[in-house]
Amino acid sequence: MHKIATPLLSIAVTCLLVSTLAVSVNGAALKVGSGGQYKSINEAIIAAQPGDTITVSAGTYTENVIVTKSVTIKAASPGSTVVTAADPSKDVFLVQAKNVRVEGLTITGGASGVHIQNTSKCVVTNVVAHDNVRGVYLSQSTENEVSNSNLADNGYGVYGDAASSNTISSNVATGERGSSAALGDGIFLNYGEANAIMHNNLSANHDFGISLYTSPRNVISNNTISDNDLIGIRLGPGSNDNTLTFNAIARNGQTAQTAAQTFPPSGILIVSATGNQIYLNSFVSQSSALIGASAAILDSPEKMVYTYGGVERTGYLSNYYSDYKGTDVNGTGIGSTLSAYGDNYPLVQPFEKYTNIGAASAATIATTTSTASTQPSNLTSAAAQTSTPGFGVEGAFLALALIASVLAYSRARRHRTDIRVNRQARKILHSDDGDK
Repeated sequence: MHKIATPLLSIAVTCLLVSTLAVSVNGAALKVGSGGQYKSINEAIIAAQPGDTITVSAGTYTENVIVTKSVTIKAASPGSTVVTAADPSKDVFLVQAKNVRVEGLTITGGASGVHIQNTSKCVVTNVVAHDNVRGVYLSQSTENEVSNSNLADNGYGVYGDAASSNTISSNVATGERGSSAALGDGIFLNYGEANAIMHNNLSANHDFGISLYTSPRNVISNNTISDNDLIGIRLGPGSNDNTLTFNAIARNGQTAQTAAQTFPPSGILIVSATGNQIYLNSFVSQSSALIGASAAILDSPEKMVYTYGGVERTGYLSNYYSDYKGTDVNGTGIGSTLSAYGDNYPLVQPFEKYTNIGAASAATIATTTSTASTQPSNLTSAAAQTSTPGFGVEGAFLALALIASVLAYSRARRHRTDIRVNRQARKILHSDDGDK
């Protein structure tokens, strides 16, 4: 019997936490609106007990909702249940309890559509949030989920402030326009670490698709980041040791800058940030794919097993650039000369052309294990425990990235106090124009 390696145990615990984000459905059912016991969502919350489900009938509800109990609030008819702010200077939903779930509502007209404040294990899913300053605001919050939501046409799609270990996945955050005093980003993280940003469409925003400021050790994977006015992804000061893989980054920085805008247009802009691992991404049709590339790591950290042209191969992998001038002499899918940005193993096709990608070490150990089943074994390496035959594009490297993120986050927790002290010393005021 194999021992469970400590890194794998950490990941298992993390996955268990994510799987238990949803609130129990064993509580009472409360109904708001037509045929229900309550006229407003706030009335239902006052009457509810932790674990209850509040179903909101179709219609428009004008209120600022404060959630102080662990409840589920969901639309009876998604798309037909609208909650708009009574006071537009306040959040439409202010969530201050753990294990709250907000689902299926259309939320509009507030400072934030949903503000998760100083709490954890909440879920915002399948919502439409528009015409808010922030679609979803995560402040001082951990282990929350924002998923499968349309967060287009706000000032920001997701705005994180001292928010860590959250999952932001499968959302649309496009057309974010900021305000007269602020930029407009699909996702902005300010002092946020070990978050997972995956499978989002973060395109056509006023300034950035993603912007990180003093936000280390995040995983950014499988996102579409295109046609943003200035920059696809900005890695700002202190945003170190992030992992960026399988992102399609295209046509960013096409809009002319005004005199007040000082960000050079690019696919990725790195400013005073180090140790970021950027590989297996596709950069298409940008005046500059990467600015500050010398501060990043552009090659995979180890050899990968992958299929290209119908043949299984092994080698290091970097990024794809649509303006790469080199050739593939050996037919391996890897350019024979360096890219203009310093990649040692540039891809000659977009990453989608490379399939069944996995770490070579994991594949080797998996093969050894399967052919030595009659011999005693005591493998405890992370690679041995996480090897999965047939890893696709999405699985292999995301698994490796999550391993790195979990391990790094355990170290990061020891330094969190230092980060907060540094924040106080610099007297940074968090406001809507903090993204500068």
